[in-house]
Amino acid sequence: MANRLVSIAVAAATVVMMAGCVATAPRARYDDAYYQRRAAYDCSNCGVIRDVGQVYVRENSTTGGGAVLGAIIGGVLGNTLGHGRGRTATTVVGAVAGGVAGNAIESNSNGGPGDRPAWQFHVKLDDGRWATVTQWNNDDLRPGDRVMIRDNRLMRLR
Repeated sequence: MANRLVSIAVAAATVVMMAGCVATAPRARYDDAYYQRRAAYDCSNCGVIRDVGQVYVRENSTTGGGAVLGAIIGGVLGNTLGHGRGRTATTVVGAVAGGVAGNAIESNSNGGPGDRPAWQFHVKLDDGRWATVTQWNNDDLRPGDRVMIRDNRLMRLR
């Protein structure tokens, strides 16, 4: 009887935990009509684009391949250098050091500084403040366009 209660409790806990993994339904990214109406009467993040320029932004992402390869090579070297009881320790140290080195090498070889083009917009906000927004796409925005800053992106207002 006790084993059955434990099994039921484990199953119930598993169901509750898996329910937390359910993704919510996707929502529309922008509801243009709503934000157009909102900007007409209340817009603390609205303004006019004064300057547009292309910049180059470095992406600091790695695939993990360099770390894995470095850890393998470092582990093999550590295992080769270690003797007796210290062999396990040198293998672990070699794998960790190789993983760190491999990740750094991969990060540095993914292009130089400024490897991905992006657009930088200088916006004069309605309340007199200035804002600078950098985003990947230009979306055909030009100086003089009235925009709203939303989620660190510019949305053209009509």
